[in-house]
Amino acid sequence: MYNYSALVWLFSSCLVIRYLYFIVDVCLHSFQKYADLPLDRRKYVQKNLIKSVYLAILTLVAGITLIVPIWRDGIWDNLTIHRLAALYVSNDIVGLVCVSNLPKTTRIHHITTTVLVFISFGIDFQTSDIGQAMLVYTMASASAYIVNLHLAVRWLCPRGTLKKLRIFSGFVYVVCCIFSWSWHLWWFFTAAVWSKYHVAYVILLSLIVRDDIILMRWLTAS
Repeated sequence: MYNYSALVWLFSSCLVIRYLYFIVDVCLHSFQKYADLPLDRRKYVQKNLIKSVYLAILTLVAGITLIVPIWRDGIWDNLTIHRLAALYVSNDIVGLVCVSNLPKTTRIHHITTTVLVFISFGIDFQTSDIGQAMLVYTMASASAYIVNLHLAVRWLCPRGTLKKLRIFSGFVYVVCCIFSWSWHLWWFFTAAVWSKYHVAYVILLSLIVRDDIILMRWLTAS
């Protein structure tokens, strides 16, 4: 059964995040480097600052409410997964609407996650291996929230002063991606049954992976 209540969580979270854009803008306007940025760049900073905090909180909450029960008891709580997925993707939806001039691959990434979250509200994660794969990728991506922090603060500091943060962010991102990709490769080769839905998921996932690779190369460039 489709979880329509998750749509309420998604819509509500989008409203909250949009309001947070205004709050962050007011708080940062006292910084001259921020005030001197063009509007689209200021919104880019707002987006990534908010997303980094949002993902950090969601990673902690999901670790306690989802991962522990899955690891300990094999229970995939659909209601909690749907709600946290709504909160996770709301950042991408608001970013698509409010932030102009996003890189093409990032925009495709956000569109893909939006499509997947609407699909996920109709998935039973307890029985769907595709749903479980989606959760693994989402958790790995959310765990790299420090990347979004770096993407934001790099515009607020003098060039070259955040090299250590960039290197650390790149390391975290590589670890999270390797874990997720390794799990998916294992899943690809051990899945008992493959259907058109598995193929569709892999195609959509490849759009996200492409953006991950581009960002990873940028973070780890010398």
